[in-house]
Amino acid sequence: MGVLHGLLVVGAIGLIAVAPCLVCLLLISADEGIEWVGRAIRRVGRKIVRRRQAMVAGSVTGAEAAKSASAGTAEGGWRDGPLRRWWHMSWVGRALYTVAAAPPPVPSGPPIEQLAGDLRRLNRLRMGVATRSPVWFNAVQRAYDEALRVACGQLGIDQYLDEVSGVDLEVERLRVEGALQRAGLALRDTKTGLR
Repeated sequence: MGVLHGLLVVGAIGLIAVAPCLVCLLLISADEGIEWVGRAIRRVGRKIVRRRQAMVAGSVTGAEAAKSASAGTAEGGWRDGPLRRWWHMSWVGRALYTVAAAPPPVPSGPPIEQLAGDLRRLNRLRMGVATRSPVWFNAVQRAYDEALRVACGQLGIDQYLDEVSGVDLEVERLRVEGALQRAGLALRDTKTGLR
């Protein structure tokens, strides 16, 4: 009897020592479970969006339409009955409907690859100014500054090219070029090594 009592005491002490660790593990892994559920809901939402877009575009074949129609019962399934109303009133249904109804994002400007190419081209033109007129140089410089502004806007980098002039403008231009390069934008030609 004494051995059983001793084992019971050791087991209780062990459980008291391990229980906080188990609670911590559950709390730590709870956010992963929530993220997994969120990803699953978004995945289903995207699938619904693609299916609706395909139906609207008329690109669904007869076999695919029959397959999607047979998902419910012969009378139309959950799409026509009280289950459909419950689905639309539930928070999951509203979230999926919101995902399905959201328009695709509209780009705010030219693609960043095009901007990088423009910046490299304008930089080459800017560096080869020995045979050009001052008017041409100023036009290229303004175009280069405008391309820098647009690239900074798309990458979320602060720039003050409009607010400074003279030597301060050159310093700001160099700072912005460095920030864009740190953000991953290639401003130099790889063949020639020019800035």
